[in-house]
Amino acid sequence: MPGKPLVSVVLPTYNEAENVAGIIDALERVLTHAGFEYEIVVVDDSSPDLTWVRALEKGSPRVRVLARRVSRDPPLGGGLASAIRVGVLHARGEFVVVMDSDFQHPPEVVPKLVEKALETGADVVIASRYARGGGVEGWSRLRLLMSRAASLLAWVAIPQARATSDPMSGFFLLRRSRVLDTVEAMKPRGFKFLLELLARSPSLRVAEVPYVFRSRAAGRSKLGYRAILDFLVHTALLSPMTRFAVVGLIGTLVNLAVMKAVLGATGLVDAASLAGIEAGLLSNFALNEAWTFREHRRGSLPARLAGYHLASAGGALVTYATMKALHALAGVDPLLGQFTGIIAGFLVNYLASSTAVWRCGVERVEGGGVREAQGRDSLVHQVPPPQDEEEPGARRGPPRR
Repeated sequence: MPGKPLVSVVLPTYNEAENVAGIIDALERVLTHAGFEYEIVVVDDSSPDLTWVRALEKGSPRVRVLARRVSRDPPLGGGLASAIRVGVLHARGEFVVVMDSDFQHPPEVVPKLVEKALETGADVVIASRYARGGGVEGWSRLRLLMSRAASLLAWVAIPQARATSDPMSGFFLLRRSRVLDTVEAMKPRGFKFLLELLARSPSLRVAEVPYVFRSRAAGRSKLGYRAILDFLVHTALLSPMTRFAVVGLIGTLVNLAVMKAVLGATGLVDAASLAGIEAGLLSNFALNEAWTFREHRRGSLPARLAGYHLASAGGALVTYATMKALHALAGVDPLLGQFTGIIAGFLVNYLASSTAVWRCGVERVEGGGVREAQGRDSLVHQVPPPQDEEEPGARRGPPRR
C-alpha cells in the first residue's frame, strides 16, 4: 500500500527448525493482509538442527537469512541479544520489529506495533504482557513470579526501564533511524537487548501495545540458570545504582569520619550525627554529579544541589531515625546505629535522586530517511554453512547442494 513504510521483522533463532517455516508463513499472511511492504530477516547462530536451511527452503524473495559463524568470531559471540543487534544493523526498513520464532509472540500483533508507532511518533513500541489487556498463558506461578521479580529489579535498578510495564519484553518495534547509533555501539550479552537499549538511550520515546504471551508451538525453552545469572550481571553493569552504591560507600566513610570527629570534639550525639549526614550528602552529590549521573544534568548547579538535599531528605530521616532508635531503645553504639540507618536509607535516596534530581527516565508516550550502518558486513557470515569460505552476503532461495 503506497505511503506505508517498509517493515523489517527480525527473527533471532537457535534450534527452531520446527517453528521457523511456520512463523515465516504466518508473518507473510499478516503483513500482506495489513498492506505493509516488508522483509523478514532470520539471524541464526549456526543451529545444529539447521534452522537456517529450513528458512532458506521457503524460497521467499522477502526472506533473508544470516547464518552467523559465532564460534569463529569470538569478539562478536553468540546469544540472543547479539543476534538481535546483527539483525537490526542489517534491516532495511524504517521500522524494525524483533520477535521470537516459536509463536510465543503472536504474529498478528506486529501490525499493531507499527500502527502505534505511526500514531504516536514513538521511537520504541513494546509489546507488553503486563499492560492492561495483556497477559500470559501456560505459566506456572513460579515462572510468573520470576518474571515479575525481574521486571521489578529492572525498574528499580535502571530508571529508563520505568517507561514501560514490561522492560523484559523480547517483542518490540524500533524506529531504526533513532536507535542505529546506539545499536552500533552496543555489545549486548545474554537475552535482554531491550533493557540495554533503554538504559543507553534516555532520549527515546516509548509506547506500549498489550498482548498475550503464548505457549511454545514446538521445541524447548532456552531460559535456564545461566540466562538468569547473565541477566543479573548485565543489570548490575547497566544500572547507575551500582555506581550510586559505590558513591554511597565513599559517602558513608565521609559521614562516619565527620561524625566521629564532631562526637569526639563535642560529645553531642545529635550534632555529630547531623554533621556526618550533611558531609556525606555533599560528598555523594559531588561524586554523583561527576560520575553516576554526569549525562543527566539539567538546570543550574545550585538547583540540583538543593534538589538533591530535598530528594535525600527521606533517606536522611530514615538514617537519623534508625540511629536514634537503635541507640536509645537498644543501647547500640551510635556509629553502628548510623551505619545501619545509612543502609536503610540507600534505596530511598537512589529512587528519589535518579527520578527527581537527575531525571534519568525515558519519555513515555500514549496517544497519537533511514541511515545505513557502516562496515557491518564483517560482523556476520552468511549461508552456505560454516565450513564454506564463500564471501559473506545475504542470500535468497534454497541452499546449494
